[in-house]
Amino acid sequence: MIILEKQQIQQKIKRMAMEIYERHSNDKEIVMIGIHAKGALLADEICKELKKLSPLICTQASLHLNKLKPTTEPITLSVNISVLKNKPLIVVDDVANSGKTMFYALGSLLGSTPHSIETAVLVERLHKRFPVEISFVGIKLATTIKEHIEVSLQAEEDWMVELS
Repeated sequence: MIILEKQQIQQKIKRMAMEIYERHSNDKEIVMIGIHAKGALLADEICKELKKLSPLICTQASLHLNKLKPTTEPITLSVNISVLKNKPLIVVDDVANSGKTMFYALGSLLGSTPHSIETAVLVERLHKRFPVEISFVGIKLATTIKEHIEVSLQAEEDWMVELS
């Protein structure tokens, strides 16, 4: 079952960008850290919207981690960690399910001494096992544990969020 189609996803991204700007209107720059790969695509789209509606400088970075077993491989960042010092960070992913991916991503950034850290996801499921609050949400879904959410953002014409 399709939950969101391209136009609806674009509306959610625009609204999220507006909320981010409202909260960060006194800042000159924010750093969007997209969790590879879909989170990075979503972060890119949010930055594009921010550039349209605000003077904020939106610096982008990508964070790589093993989503299934985050402790088995090193977590890497596409920029030097010193770039993050004293800046507001927003960690972005496509779906927040149990909170595990976001939990480990956030933990890897704590040594960078940021000004603040917030989170953004297109879809938040309400099955948290880790204590992670999502700051900016496209849509919240109450689903069963067995249901699966798939976000497609690869080719812009095929964007969708699907529940199976």
